[in-house]
Amino acid sequence: MRELHLNLSKQEMKVFLHKNTCNILKKANEVKAGHIGGSLSMSQFLLPIIYYLEIAQKFNYKILLSKGHASLGLYSILDLLKINKKPFQNYCTKESGSFHGHTCSKSFDKLISSSGSLGHGLPIAMGYSYTEKLKNSNIPVICILGDGELQEGTIWESLLHVFNMKLNIKIIIDFNNSIETNTLKIDTGIKNLVRTNDFSGHSYSDIKKAINLISSIGPEIIIFRTTKLANVSSYESKPQWHAGIPNCDELNDMLKKVSIRLED
Repeated sequence: MRELHLNLSKQEMKVFLHKNTCNILKKANEVKAGHIGGSLSMSQFLLPIIYYLEIAQKFNYKILLSKGHASLGLYSILDLLKINKKPFQNYCTKESGSFHGHTCSKSFDKLISSSGSLGHGLPIAMGYSYTEKLKNSNIPVICILGDGELQEGTIWESLLHVFNMKLNIKIIIDFNNSIETNTLKIDTGIKNLVRTNDFSGHSYSDIKKAINLISSIGPEIIIFRTTKLANVSSYESKPQWHAGIPNCDELNDMLKKVSIRLED
């Protein structure tokens, strides 16, 4: 396994996360669109991961955002890290070339597919990873799932084959306790089926461990325990913010209550 050099301090990452949180909230208010709950929970681990793979290490990988409704979170990260500013700037606008609510593969050269239909991303990612295996390539494929889509049969059928096929695929589950989809016991089912890594999305050391698992060769399943509308005090974990759009008063209050939780 190639050890990645994690050269960004926890405090520096907290600054990134704070700015990213504010950017997502402001953009949703501006265009009156976006799934801010899942975008913020996912960004808690995806921002550090993309920073290290793209900026710090220039690591060769591919990615698929199966929970494509959280595209606002991905586009905000691409904008913040100056990888591609256009998707975030043109998010849900009426301009030609606008990027809409589900993830578009044209937004990022590492994305292997546009996505949004829940449960379809993992089979696509596995197919791509199998192609890389046939080419004797060690390029890892990162597939990000939401806990809500774990109820889809295609997910469970695919999980049965992940380790048997010995694919270099990294499945990351944004487990933000989707109240409206009642997935609170599904994580136990996964652990009974396959080997998993259970991490906290608010732990800097766990995020570092995940990054190094991505650099290893072979299949890995990572459950990140996150929080809907992460880092916005008194608004976290409330189901109305799964796809709720803050009005101007709510936005101003949210921005005052942004407080990044990133433990050692």
